[in-house]
Amino acid sequence: MDKNTLNDAELWQQVKQGDTASFSCLFERYWEEMFSMAYRRLADEATSKDFVQNIFIHAWENRQQIIVEDKLSPYLFTALKYSVIRHIYREAKQGTTDLPLSVYGLPDETDLKKQDHYDFDRLRDKVQAEIAAMPDKMRGVFILSYEKELSIREIAMRLSISEQTVKNQLQNARKRLRLRLQSQAIFLPFIL
Repeated sequence: MDKNTLNDAELWQQVKQGDTASFSCLFERYWEEMFSMAYRRLADEATSKDFVQNIFIHAWENRQQIIVEDKLSPYLFTALKYSVIRHIYREAKQGTTDLPLSVYGLPDETDLKKQDHYDFDRLRDKVQAEIAAMPDKMRGVFILSYEKELSIREIAMRLSISEQTVKNQLQNARKRLRLRLQSQAIFLPFIL
């Protein structure tokens, strides 16, 4: 059977059994897009490649604990986001970056993992509350786009609305989240 025809959940079940060919298929499916995302944020090819490689190593080592219901991409890209954030924190704290970050009060590297989990949990709760408070149509479009990963065309067809309406709703939802989550500004570029 050609592994490229299997979806992520099917491949992940094989990965859990130790199938390296299925894991390689998933790597090939996502590594370029992950590298591109990391490189856009870091502008360093070697570091970007290292991040992607480390995320896949971590995924392999923790394959029994990772649950893939549909796609592996949410796990991979979330891990990449927070790896990049930790890297930016470290560079900002050391003064080796020109990024416009306020480093006053950043946690020490030893406290970074605990702080990241706390920050992530707090941010996730705020985002979920803001999504829940959105008007029904906006919330529905946002969830289909960001959680279900449907394209604008697929959302328009599913909801029987125009593609322009979908674009407008997504734009309004992102604006709304940016405005309401300004205190979490360091994380927003990675979320929206």
